[in-house]
Amino acid sequence: MRHLPRLLMLVTIVSCPAAEQMKVGDLYKMCTSSNQIDKTACSFYVLGVFEGAGLGAGAVRDKSGTFRELKDKPFCVPEGLSSAAMELVVKMKMGEDLAVYPQDREMPAVSFVIGVIVHEFPCQKAN
Repeated sequence: MRHLPRLLMLVTIVSCPAAEQMKVGDLYKMCTSSNQIDKTACSFYVLGVFEGAGLGAGAVRDKSGTFRELKDKPFCVPEGLSSAAMELVVKMKMGEDLAVYPQDREMPAVSFVIGVIVHEFPCQKAN
């Protein structure tokens, strides 16, 4: 029973394919909420974007439809970075950005989070 709210949230998200894409303002509201369900949803969203971006960052589909590995990755998230640290970086950057550019509230949240990942975790160039 303890996991019922999370399960219901997951079922709602998965069963609603016509749902609108989450905006930065919506994610920021969830991440800064005092409601535990909102905080958990924020954590899972940020972790999901990090995981998805990480899977996609190392490969690209060529014209034949075959995936091939990229030589130069667009970002390098440190091994073992905790989900709490990921969430903290994203929340701080959202707060800073929205204070200066409030119109970014309407931007797709996934694009913003990927932008944070690329900016905050660049790969070290070998000399």
